[in-house]
Amino acid sequence: MSERLQDDAWDVGNLFDQLWEESLKQRIIEPTQNQPDKDKIPEIIKREIDEFLRTFPFHDRLKLQPDTKDNANAVAARNRGNELFATEGECLKSLQHYNESIACSEPGSETRALSYGNRSAVCLRLDMYEECLETIRLARASNYPARLADKLNKREQHVKRRIEEMYAEPCDGKPIEFGKHRPRYMVHPELKLSYEAHANVPQLVKCVELRQNSEVGRHLVTTQKLKVGDVLLIEKPYASMLNDQERYKRCDFCQNEDRFTLIPCEGCTVTMYCSKECMDKAHKQYHRYECGVLRDCWRMIGSLPGGIMGLRTVATAFASFEQDLEGWIDHLNTLDEAKVNAFTVDWNEITDSDMYDTVHVLATNQKRRSCKDLAMLIFFASIVHRLLLERTELGTLCESNPARSKLLFDLLLRHVQTSPINKKQVSHMKCCEIDQEDEYEFNNFGYDSDDEDIFEERTHAIAVYPLFSMANHSCIPNVAPIHLLDGRCAFVVSRPIAAGEQLFDVYGFGTTEFDSSLRLLCLEQCYYFKCRCAVCESCSYVSVRNMNQEEEKFLRAMSNSVQMRNHLPKLIEHMNEVGRCYPKHQYTAAEVMLVRSLRIIHSYSLEDDAEDEFGNFGVLGSSDG
Repeated sequence: MSERLQDDAWDVGNLFDQLWEESLKQRIIEPTQNQPDKDKIPEIIKREIDEFLRTFPFHDRLKLQPDTKDNANAVAARNRGNELFATEGECLKSLQHYNESIACSEPGSETRALSYGNRSAVCLRLDMYEECLETIRLARASNYPARLADKLNKREQHVKRRIEEMYAEPCDGKPIEFGKHRPRYMVHPELKLSYEAHANVPQLVKCVELRQNSEVGRHLVTTQKLKVGDVLLIEKPYASMLNDQERYKRCDFCQNEDRFTLIPCEGCTVTMYCSKECMDKAHKQYHRYECGVLRDCWRMIGSLPGGIMGLRTVATAFASFEQDLEGWIDHLNTLDEAKVNAFTVDWNEITDSDMYDTVHVLATNQKRRSCKDLAMLIFFASIVHRLLLERTELGTLCESNPARSKLLFDLLLRHVQTSPINKKQVSHMKCCEIDQEDEYEFNNFGYDSDDEDIFEERTHAIAVYPLFSMANHSCIPNVAPIHLLDGRCAFVVSRPIAAGEQLFDVYGFGTTEFDSSLRLLCLEQCYYFKCRCAVCESCSYVSVRNMNQEEEKFLRAMSNSVQMRNHLPKLIEHMNEVGRCYPKHQYTAAEVMLVRSLRIIHSYSLEDDAEDEFGNFGVLGSSDG
């Protein structure tokens, strides 16, 4: 992975805490305490923070500066790549540094051309022949130096000969498949809805309904009995944001793991794309409104995890309405949020306005926040607002138009609040090696680590799903998200659900790592509710019930990804047997196996296998272009 962009030294939350004690607390507390109309408190805080920021040197204190191409930084990144390329077992890791060099280098520079040349050498070593040829083409298009052209020509000729030889000599009667180590070429069974879909919401089964009451608010309920393994919803996110450590490994738009052929955004050093098509789509759909501020926002978000997702959501929304911003402003000013229902919208003919409305009405919990918490969010949104006006096309759109500028700030403040509450982590499964301590734990759980494929779950993005955001939390959920490689997310029943019962998700703290008091505290601080699920009511840890003999048999039978595919239907049948007991305060081992198996089958990032497969190559050839 690449280094994190977040820097504790420039954390906007830390700066705010310091300023709060020094001056902001005194400026804000008194006027807000004396305000009888609580709806006006955000306006008062905003006025005080605006006045403060007029003279406060926040650019200097947070080290904010435009994200520019720099060949010196690009050369340093390429040199780090060269060191790894020359180190046994580290060849594939050099790719991320070469990609960083490409992203940081000036267009058409020799620095960029040499980095493309170095990347083509990695592709050659790993037998990625088509990718090698494409990278050679990119090197030439970037003015590859004439003095090294002979080396590049010979590499190209060698690759073309190898392709001809491999096509001429099929393996086991089948032609060689190029690009096989990239996940988009994986063949896996496609998940489909288990029941009839809503007529107007084709991504959702008809039996799931949105309801609301004073006790639990908005929530999802099934009108019929649901079985383990049922697929209830396959949803595309409204907006998603790639993890900053994946920026030189995955396409920022489709999020496919495609580090062999990534090309850079020419406006920043943070985003890369697997194709010109993805680059153009990203630019049109959101990136042109965030490009100039993205690196600084990543650097300063610190303890505000929703900040970066809020920025992407606002950029996406503005790109949708840029042709009629005044109409959008009028629409939002008259919008009755209580009447917006993502489950009654016609998704077959949904408009940009309808789609955004389903995100606009997601919970902010603004009225439940402390004055200091709200002031910190307004402080962050105010700084981002200023940066967007200074560095992006939003400055032109909002120039001399106070209504548009106000809309921009209001949406930033709204979505830095909705995002941390409603965002979901997007993850993939990686096959990995285990150390001795982990091996002991796996063997105790029934795995034979000498024979098993051991997988771990890794987060590579965050996303907002308007429909599934309506599901309430339980520390023992009955529905599990399965992230698909095409960017959608399938929501699958993980334990039987009776007709009339709620669908429950887990919001991130229902793990075996927290005792009940810490779990309840985290949930209340982050989501502003007190969990009353069976685990929390019993004041116990989230735990997995000891396996019975049948579960042990399934565990051993499903020892690798191939066997998982074969035995998963039998596991689901076992879990759906009449009379099967599911404790309210514990997971069963079968549930754990089910969710892991589904994620391994459908969320498996094959290129990570390439890292294991190719990571042991010795030192072959030169990395100098």
